[in-house]
Amino acid sequence: MRQKKRWLSFLTAAALAVGLLVNPAAVQAAPADQGALRQDFYEAVNGDDIAAMEIPADASSTGRFDVVQEQIQDQMEALITGYAQDLSAYDKNSDEYKLGALYQCAVDTATRDAYGLGSTVENIIARIETAADVEELLTISLEACREYDLGSLVSASYMIDIKNVEEALLAVGTISIPIYKAYWTGTDQTSAEARQVYRKLLSELYQIHGKSASEADAIAARLGNLFTALAPAASNPEDYYNPDKMYNIYQVSDLPEFFGGKLPLETLCSLFDAEPDDRVIVMEPAWMMAVGSVMTEENLSLLKELMIGELYTALASAIDTQSLDAHQSYEQVLNGTEEKMSLEKSALSETISMLNNFASRIYVEKCFDPSIRADVEAMTEEILDVYRERILNLTWMQEETRREAVKKIDTMGVNVVGPDEWPEYMDCIQIVPPAEGGSLIDNYLNIRSVIIEDNIAGKDRPTEPDSWEGTATYEVNAFYNSSGNCIYLPAAILQGEFYDSDASEAQNLGGIGAVIGHEISHAFDNSGALYDEKGNYSNWWTEEDFAVFDQLSQKVVDYYNGYEAYGLPVNGAQTLGENIADLGGVSAVTQLARQKGLDLSEVYEQYARIWAQKSTPEYQYLAAMADVHAPGPVRVNAVLSAMPEFYEIYGVVPGDGMYQAPENRPAIW
Repeated sequence: MRQKKRWLSFLTAAALAVGLLVNPAAVQAAPADQGALRQDFYEAVNGDDIAAMEIPADASSTGRFDVVQEQIQDQMEALITGYAQDLSAYDKNSDEYKLGALYQCAVDTATRDAYGLGSTVENIIARIETAADVEELLTISLEACREYDLGSLVSASYMIDIKNVEEALLAVGTISIPIYKAYWTGTDQTSAEARQVYRKLLSELYQIHGKSASEADAIAARLGNLFTALAPAASNPEDYYNPDKMYNIYQVSDLPEFFGGKLPLETLCSLFDAEPDDRVIVMEPAWMMAVGSVMTEENLSLLKELMIGELYTALASAIDTQSLDAHQSYEQVLNGTEEKMSLEKSALSETISMLNNFASRIYVEKCFDPSIRADVEAMTEEILDVYRERILNLTWMQEETRREAVKKIDTMGVNVVGPDEWPEYMDCIQIVPPAEGGSLIDNYLNIRSVIIEDNIAGKDRPTEPDSWEGTATYEVNAFYNSSGNCIYLPAAILQGEFYDSDASEAQNLGGIGAVIGHEISHAFDNSGALYDEKGNYSNWWTEEDFAVFDQLSQKVVDYYNGYEAYGLPVNGAQTLGENIADLGGVSAVTQLARQKGLDLSEVYEQYARIWAQKSTPEYQYLAAMADVHAPGPVRVNAVLSAMPEFYEIYGVVPGDGMYQAPENRPAIW
């Protein structure tokens, strides 16, 4: 239920990792055997520590990184539970009161069970069940989206126009495919089991809300068959980062075609302040057309089941504890965890994610040392300077294209720690604690209502492509925003293995420096390279240079296709953007370290340390199918095996495990 940046299309941001976590740099690794480093660098640096790692019972993976994220979690827990224990000490309009009151609602199981779905959702479901036709169902879906940001058969909101970032356009979509496409199209046993687990979740949720076991099983089977039939039309993971595939412009008046002619156009225009001749973004036209093809009167009962099932699953963690338990059981099987998350841990997660802006502000103000900012900003400028120099010295790029590439470097925004001014639109939210009749579901819907209202009301305001809105400063991650041409280094990542003021400069370059270089490189990966220095989706390449870039990118694809991890092959096309960013980032910090006379072995070994991880087989399989990042061992070994300097330092020769023939080593930036 984690919020996205309101003005940020998911296709314009490239993050460092999915669920990236960190560990203190205070852990001193034993010197690695030089011979072992030449065979498997990742294993030689991290093997002993990985062997000693224990995956928490309620987690699907762990790593050195988790220690810092857990420390952050502990800090947030202490703060928020403290607020909850003494609400009367805080003004009702304060962040502290709102976080504490919402946490009270999340841990109050008696109230959650008494409210169940809550009257608002129950009324929506009652309308769905009595709807006379498909047009009425679509009307209900539009109204639920407009009022509470609960989209199902059709959803809409405003987002930045990536071809003109100073303007916002309406974006319209439909229900998302649950779990992952590959689970629905796969013929292997794991995919079959995943489909069964999803059907089991649907059946349990329907039973919790009144259906008999046989009725619920039948509904789950019908919906499972529907998704199996529709799945081939869904986008692949890498497609979401490709604006050529995601940026599809139509007129609002074209939308009914996607929904079998049933979409009530006047209702949509009225609710979302649109006109029939307005431009509209449809990110996945093939998927929306496929879902729309089943919107016939003959399928009315199936569509009702689909809408209700979507509400049950989308709201499971915010309603009664039986639904929460069913959803956690589902995630437990998919991720291979031994235990479910505790109620308190789940409540903290829900509180923080629902009130992300407040939690982010509290974390920066209460838990972070602001003196770090200047050092990280200075390092970022140094890496940008190196990147500029590397672009100027490229032999494959013509002057016309090089000039435009340098513009992106010169105008790139650097956002460190958190915003100077926090968004204020959520300040009007009032959170009602259980003692005053509040419930988690009602507060959640109130929050979503404020968010969607601001989204619609703000469609004509100046856009803010470089806003911090929706960015979690307490999550150990970093990302590049193509539409703002800016990188984000939130507070949480500026510690531990990534950055330590007591560590050597070389170690910090291998940690946060590689992260910074990675995010800068996203401006020039296969997706980011399609945006200009202002953040507009615009071709700034000569035809000849882009042809060479395509060839170099294909070499990256081919190179990574030759790797595997955990017995699973790496998909070079799926992970292309992240691999380009890894290669570019480490190349940049390598050059900077050389210029400063630093020990490159410290840089490389620290880089290897930040990716150490242990995970369940289920999580490894899921990541291989859906993650756009290569696995940790590959992020280390494939990148370093492509660096000429690595061979010089460690004496890697043909026959060593880390050796790649010079003609096979990819290099773009």
